[in-house]
Amino acid sequence: MNNLLPRFSLTASILVMGIMVSSCAKDFTANNKEILPAATTAPTTAKKPVEVPAQLNALAQAAQKAGVTDCLGRINQVSSFLTSGAEQSGASLTISPQTPNEHTTSIAFEIKSPQVLSYASADFAPLAVGCGGTYEAVTHWQNSCKDVATKGYAQLKFVGVIQKSILVLEGGPQLRVYLMPAGKDGCVAIKKEVVY
Repeated sequence: MNNLLPRFSLTASILVMGIMVSSCAKDFTANNKEILPAATTAPTTAKKPVEVPAQLNALAQAAQKAGVTDCLGRINQVSSFLTSGAEQSGASLTISPQTPNEHTTSIAFEIKSPQVLSYASADFAPLAVGCGGTYEAVTHWQNSCKDVATKGYAQLKFVGVIQKSILVLEGGPQLRVYLMPAGKDGCVAIKKEVVY
């Protein structure tokens, strides 16, 4: 069921620092006990290729410099979405050293807000028409998973558990949020979305 992406021998790492807050943490209070922010989703309905904007962000520019062309619009779209409003963010970009435009491009993010540190990853692969991708954003909350589900992701539908402990919320056919208990009162939220 799990498809592991092949490892590439060349890793191009860049650091993108900006004034941004994780979209899932921008309204979270300092003590992490207030109402959690509403979950947002990246635009995902386009069946045609994402247009490449005139001004690419730093990650899309780095991918372009390394030889990626077909997924530039999608890389720009998703990386801008994940780091939107963040106080600080950094990224590590992994691109195939041979025919990079024909292989998967992978990005790992560190996204910092005043109260929460998040890890996110995004993978992009060229398709016959356009570019497909997925992202996951992982955040530890100092709230119970019930609070995170009802206050932070109230617009999503509870669909069950994976096996016993990890709750599954659904936001349509392409978006899932997995909530895993962490300690006595904590919760790890893993937001996963497929974009194509």
